Amino acid sequence: MLNCQAEGEPRPTIEWSRQGWPLLNQDRMTVLTNGSLRIAVARKEDTSEYECVARNLMGSVLVKVPFIVQVHGGFSEWLEWQPCSVTCGQGLQKRIRLCNNPFPANGGQRCMEPDHEIRSCQSKLCPVDGSWSEWGSWEECSKTCGQGNKTRTRSCSNPPAQHRGRPCEGNAMESIVCNIRPCPVNGAWSSWLSWGPCSETCGKGTQNRIRLCNNPPPSFDGSYCDGPDVQMQVCNDRDCPVNGKWASWSSWSACTMSCGGGTQQRTRDCSDPPPENGGHKCEGNDLQVDFCNTDLCPTHGNWGPWSNWGTCSRTCNSGHMRRYRTCDNPHPLNGGRACAGADTQIQRCHAELCPVDGNWGPWQPWSTCSASCGGGEKIRSRLCNNPSLSNNGRPCPGDEAQVSRCNIQACPGGPPRARGSIIGNINNVELGIAFLNATVRDGPEENIIRTQAKITNIPPSLGPVMRVLVSILSPIYWTTAKEIGEAMNGFSLTSAVFKRETQVEFATGEFVQMTHVARGLDSDGSLLLDVVISGHILQLQSTADVNVKDYTEDYIQTGPGQLYAYSTRLFSIDGVSVPYTWNHTITYDQNHGKMPFLVETLQASSVKTEYNPLEEALTFKIGASITKGDHSNRCPNGFSLDSSGSYCSDEDECTTQKPCSHTCHNVVGTYYCSCPKGLTISADGRACQDIDECTLGRHSCLAGQDCENIIGSYRCVVQCGIGFRRTPDGLSCQDVNECQESNPCHQHCFNTIGSFHCGCDPGYQLKGRKCMDVNECRQNICRPDQLCKNTRGGYKCIDLCPSGMTKAENGTCIDIDECRDGTHQCRYNQICENSLGSYRCVCPRGYRYQGVGRPCMDIDECENRGVCQHECRNTLGSYQCFCPMGYRIMPNGKTCQDIDECHEQNIHCGPNRMCFNMKGSYRCIETPCPPNYQRDPLSGLCLKNCPPNDLECALSPYALEYKLVSLPFGIAANQDLIRLVAYTEDGVMHPRTTFLMVNEDTTVPFSLRDENLKGVVYTTRPLQEPETYRIRVRALSYNTEGAIEYQTTFIVYIAVSAYPY
Repeated sequence: MLNCQAEGEPRPTIEWSRQGWPLLNQDRMTVLTNGSLRIAVARKEDTSEYECVARNLMGSVLVKVPFIVQVHGGFSEWLEWQPCSVTCGQGLQKRIRLCNNPFPANGGQRCMEPDHEIRSCQSKLCPVDGSWSEWGSWEECSKTCGQGNKTRTRSCSNPPAQHRGRPCEGNAMESIVCNIRPCPVNGAWSSWLSWGPCSETCGKGTQNRIRLCNNPPPSFDGSYCDGPDVQMQVCNDRDCPVNGKWASWSSWSACTMSCGGGTQQRTRDCSDPPPENGGHKCEGNDLQVDFCNTDLCPTHGNWGPWSNWGTCSRTCNSGHMRRYRTCDNPHPLNGGRACAGADTQIQRCHAELCPVDGNWGPWQPWSTCSASCGGGEKIRSRLCNNPSLSNNGRPCPGDEAQVSRCNIQACPGGPPRARGSIIGNINNVELGIAFLNATVRDGPEENIIRTQAKITNIPPSLGPVMRVLVSILSPIYWTTAKEIGEAMNGFSLTSAVFKRETQVEFATGEFVQMTHVARGLDSDGSLLLDVVISGHILQLQSTADVNVKDYTEDYIQTGPGQLYAYSTRLFSIDGVSVPYTWNHTITYDQNHGKMPFLVETLQASSVKTEYNPLEEALTFKIGASITKGDHSNRCPNGFSLDSSGSYCSDEDECTTQKPCSHTCHNVVGTYYCSCPKGLTISADGRACQDIDECTLGRHSCLAGQDCENIIGSYRCVVQCGIGFRRTPDGLSCQDVNECQESNPCHQHCFNTIGSFHCGCDPGYQLKGRKCMDVNECRQNICRPDQLCKNTRGGYKCIDLCPSGMTKAENGTCIDIDECRDGTHQCRYNQICENSLGSYRCVCPRGYRYQGVGRPCMDIDECENRGVCQHECRNTLGSYQCFCPMGYRIMPNGKTCQDIDECHEQNIHCGPNRMCFNMKGSYRCIETPCPPNYQRDPLSGLCLKNCPPNDLECALSPYALEYKLVSLPFGIAANQDLIRLVAYTEDGVMHPRTTFLMVNEDTTVPFSLRDENLKGVVYTTRPLQEPETYRIRVRALSYNTEGAIEYQTTFIVYIAVSAYPY
């Protein structure tokens, strides 16, 4: 039982639905008189969410109720016994029952008892397949060395085949290749390999080539090859190239410009040493150019052009204007002079007199009001004389007179009467002209004004139904309502001049429109009113008792001179309540102003209505008062305060909220939703839900057709059998291709009309839908000397393999890798190399082969001349080169390179000393400057700096320069070592210079010669001893007259190494 109780006026009806579909009374589901839903014999499929909708003429309310039916599981009948677990011998059978009668659902319990039974079963005796006995011993090999054959046998007796079992598969005899011992093989030389790399790139080196005793290699006690396995020859017997190196840079030349940026240059030549024997030329440039005197030259300033004249400072009565120029053509730069003269000019402008605009004088007093109450007018004026206009000035803006309303308060008592006419059409009956007369007086209550009205000339067919049209009097009771507090009635607000549009909508669907035009008061003080009415009213019997309930109307200020009013009311017919709604739109002269509140509320009470058919007269009695609204300072729902804050504008909910699922209709203060054909509005009044014509039986489909519901409608479609489906248009059936959609077969699927069948590839047979492989080897399909191997969908016949080969999985013969499986005869440090059907033993690089199973002998590479530049030490399989102290081994691992300790170890020898790097060593030598000399920090030269009147100092050399030369042992005689150059004070090579060796030791192996203004130091005999020499050279430079102009002293240190590198 699902209870649903609701109260309301009128009494609501109760409707039940399930997931949005109405529930009709059925055998098991019944809606009781109290609104409860009774479900008899609840079932699992009744589980759902049910909706209870309480509905009356005022609206509807929806409540959702979840309903869950728990179902406990029950067993089905026992199924048939399954096949025996074995096809022969003793086995087991099983049968089961399912917990599906019914299935447990919605939290119900599962079946509690056992769901299976097992019993024993017995079939015929099982067949026994034959199985081979163990293999017998191998017979002796057919050959004493090399490749022979031997065989062995077995029998099908372990056990023999019984009870139709399969016989043994395979052969009863097996034959294999045998090799008691390999026959001896003598070794033979291979061809000579290519010559190896030369030990030197120049200056006479050596290169080797080898051959291997592997064609074939000696094996199985065969003899080794006779003769040497290494040959050597001389290579690269030519002089080594000498790469050129740069000499020192010359001094910088004079700058080409005194300011603004010039250039200077210096040069060097590739002569220290020059390139020889194909050596590389010096890399880089022999000329360097640098910027000099980069300070900018001075620039004097000059005026740019005058600008245009600026705006005049006045438009009349003499002003002035200016123009300017700037010192930028060009700007003064780098100490240049500024521009001379002024940078501004001024001249007069607009000397004419200014116009004078007129201006108003003060307002005169107001005149007397034209009426003492009910709204009159008063006037005041002013003069344009403060000042008067002159010189084409503008006249005073605005009006010279003002009119204002006065004494707008209602006259005591307001309009005491109202009269007017009513025309129109009600329920398709012409009203003709009806006459309205009303009187207004204070009620017995203190805060109510009562109105009594009589409408005559109402035909009897309309009189009874018009008893509910109380709002036909709304212009009268709104105009005269009792004003409570600061609230204003219609007369105070509009002076009884307005237009009112009224709409009345009954809950039963009828609709009436009325237009009221109030034309003010006549000379007797009566309100003049014209009414036009049209529409329909629900039919009422003349004897029916009609009672109109008290009601309220909210008046909302929606704009200047605009009001909107609405109310929801009730009237009863013989005690049955009927709701209906009213709304009014009122327009009036906006100069009358607006209500003092955004919302005012009118209370209507003590409503009486009666129709006299004899007089054809309709009478109304009603009491009315007006107060500020409950929320007078804010707008009600459906309205929003406009930007000025003075009015309530209608809110378009359809645009701002989009509340409807389909079509939204905005009306003043609210909205409503509607649905297209085939859909109906849901209980919430917003969403549209589809009408299922198929379920409700509202379709017209024929026998042999199915009804298919679609959104907003339905369609009739053809019925199709198993293996077919409807076409998208629903008019015909098409075959279902099970092969494409569900892939039901193991290998091949063949579609047929309404069904399908399966097929298999060759080598398979079909069982049900699955393809099973056929074992062709059971048919003895291969030759007796072949092995049959079954494969998926086929078979392979595999031949036996020769010695050194074995069977692969695919049946082919593949090589046996003796090196990998350890069956080779290579020993000690020999390396096993596999070959097709055999193998060979080889030695690693640096070793000599001596036969199979014999150790490889190390080759002493140091016995070969020229392997290392300094010292060679033999190692197992290789060798290593070493260099003397002060040298490092080069990346080629053979030659030696001097270590520059001065540079790499950053050795500092102290003041007046210099680090001298020598081949294999270094030393700190004394390099002092003599008295009256100072060391130049840039060039390192000792330059003369004589005191005044020191003649001896003046005759001494201009400069002293130290030179360091490091040489290898064994340089031949007459070899140039160094070139000396003398320069002027300006850093230019002197054009007239001779060089003289002034050494005290005359046994040094060096001499000096002049060559192209340079002094060349060369050897006079071979340098055969490690020694350090010190020689002194003086350069004498002459002027054009032959007198000595400059002297330069060179002190040259020459170190000879103990090694020729």
